[in-house]
Amino acid sequence: MGDPRGVGPEVIVKALHNRGVPADVHLIIVGSMAVLQQAAGALGQELRAARVANADWKGEEPAVLDLDNFPVAELEPRRPDALGGRASVEYIERAVRLVLGGKVDALVTAPINKEAIGAAGSPFPGHTEMLAHLGSARRPVMMLVSAHLRVGLVTTHIALRDVPRGLRTEDIVEAAQVLAGGLRRFFGLGAPRIAVCGLNPHCGDGGRFGDEEARIVAPAIERARSAGVDLQGPKPADTVFAQAQRGDYDAVLALYHDQGMIPVKMGGLADVVDVTLGLPFIRTGVGHGTAYDIAGRGQADERSLVSAIRLAARMTHASRNGSRRGG
Repeated sequence: MGDPRGVGPEVIVKALHNRGVPADVHLIIVGSMAVLQQAAGALGQELRAARVANADWKGEEPAVLDLDNFPVAELEPRRPDALGGRASVEYIERAVRLVLGGKVDALVTAPINKEAIGAAGSPFPGHTEMLAHLGSARRPVMMLVSAHLRVGLVTTHIALRDVPRGLRTEDIVEAAQVLAGGLRRFFGLGAPRIAVCGLNPHCGDGGRFGDEEARIVAPAIERARSAGVDLQGPKPADTVFAQAQRGDYDAVLALYHDQGMIPVKMGGLADVVDVTLGLPFIRTGVGHGTAYDIAGRGQADERSLVSAIRLAARMTHASRNGSRRGG
């Protein structure tokens, strides 16, 4: 359900009324029944879900696995704090147990707040790192998917000043391998073409603006290609996303968070989905945050959540069927 104080409960209620959710997808919402009912009441909508005690729900309608861990009286003010952060973490931990135990096929996440989970004592800066820990995944790769772009990240939630000194050739190689494997398994791309960004403006212009492209990125490209990954570049970040959008590449591998996030979100958040590759289960999530400033006002857009549900279903079918019929 995400942070109870954020827009997660609201977009879930709206998604349950959205015809874009495939009819063959059966939803179990791990969260708070009371918070979801409050959100539905504020929207003037029915909460189309039944409360259940465990994930062995066999009904056709959506279900809420109610952890009952957040008092509705504490929803206001809408802010990040330990109470909401702790509830968010508990939802994730329970949901991961369900998917690892084979009770569900995929995990779809509503937004959490990094400050809130930090206040609750979580050492993880976001979903990607927390899910990797819970799933014992050595190399998770965060990938943003929109209607026209797929963008993977080598580094995720670290300070910009730490990127150059923290970037390693082996990190790029491993991220490229995980990204290529995910594109093959879940997106039907038999031989994905991936472009990797340079770190510096104009890819350093022959070393004038930095040497990371020659010292770190170029060796990674050689090693990835030797391992069977069609990794091309380094490509200037100010042009490569337009090239990928017109179909020159199947995905772009960005070196740091905002280098990849900004282009994929420029067209709006309605169809942006956050995917974590490299886990032992399928995970998608919304492409936006908790949006405390509009939470509880009925303004939140559920389309990113619907897109995340649809993509999780497609990835599940592709994984089962070994599909190679397209992205």
